[in-house]
Amino acid sequence: MPKQSNELISCDVLVVGGGTGGTSAAIKSARKGAKTILVSAFEWLGGMLIAAPDGKELEAFQTGLWGEFLQQLQQKQIGRLNNSWVSFFSYNPRLGAEIFKGWVKELPNLHWIAGSIPLEVIKDGNAVTGVRFSDFTVKAKITLDATELGDLLELAEIPYRWGWELHAQWGEASAPVTENELTKTYPIQAPTWVVIMQEFESAIAPTIPAPPTYNPTKFTDAWANYGKEEFLNYGRLPENLFMINWTLHGNDYAEGVQRLIESETSKQEFLQQSLWHTLRICPLYSNSIRAQIRTCNEYFS
Repeated sequence: MPKQSNELISCDVLVVGGGTGGTSAAIKSARKGAKTILVSAFEWLGGMLIAAPDGKELEAFQTGLWGEFLQQLQQKQIGRLNNSWVSFFSYNPRLGAEIFKGWVKELPNLHWIAGSIPLEVIKDGNAVTGVRFSDFTVKAKITLDATELGDLLELAEIPYRWGWELHAQWGEASAPVTENELTKTYPIQAPTWVVIMQEFESAIAPTIPAPPTYNPTKFTDAWANYGKEEFLNYGRLPENLFMINWTLHGNDYAEGVQRLIESETSKQEFLQQSLWHTLRICPLYSNSIRAQIRTCNEYFS
């Protein structure tokens, strides 16, 4: 950690953002011998890969860091990795976070600073030469923006795109031809507070209070065409844990998602409301399955 306020640190590669991409980039950079600094906003690393390991398309790709990750999970995980129907790989998020943290800490030329966000991008002409944080500044030969919203691009006033790209722009087969209800409702993939639910015996199951403006009708038919058991097995994890990352009347939240890039105040407002949206699921689902629900941040602490 920086020893004093306004300390200047130099490195070859600066990575800002501790999600899956940022952490992986920092690890690979350091393994190649570059003096690397990784700055993350949170105390845990790995991003979506540890918050919501879903999707079956990764089965065919088990090389590189992903392959190493699976090998370590198989050693650490109690029971098999194939516990859910949404993915061939379902595991305790805490284990994933521990693996990433271990990789980072074992590299002597990788310096990880947690709990800091960028305040200013330093440039020399059109070249980015570093980033200033609240207590320190990093000067780097290469700077990677691995934040979730492109924070460095905005700070450096570098043009960037937000939202869907239509088919005419790049000719992508899967891109929409024109704007439609989906692109208007979800200009980006709906942000989600992924949660972990833990099953208890009814005698010891805690009561979960409803957050502000609780309206259970928002989640009506969440498991329509699936049933409660299949819904829960979607993200089943070992040790009676369940990962909830559900789209249909679930905890995806995109109401006024453009607020994420309007201002810091509107961004925090959106994040608070999206968290409440997820927590509003708790009373509804816990009454049906006798479960306690915890946000990922609480779970990792």
